Amino acid sequence: MLIAFLLFLLRRRSGSDMIDQQRREAERIARSGGSSSPGTSKLTRHDVQHLLEEPEIAAALAAGKKIKAIKLVRARTGLGLKESKELVERR
Repeated sequence: MLIAFLLFLLRRRSGSDMIDQQRREAERIARSGGSSSPGTSKLTRHDVQHLLEEPEIAAALAAGKKIKAIKLVRARTGLGLKESKELVERR
């Protein structure tokens, strides 16, 4: 029992738990067709326009704070950095 617990701690410290978790996440993404956030990759043009018109995002864009706008888009949609950046720059 003690040996199993020590092995658990060693695995946790070495990062192999994180590696296993990342591998499982990559497999899940591959099975789902490549979208890391289910349901967010198919935003319609109306959804994007509505998203960019949200007051906080619109204010960040008007002030030239593109990074803040990208962070807000990511937080609201669950999209990745690249996709969020493309949405903000497309505006």
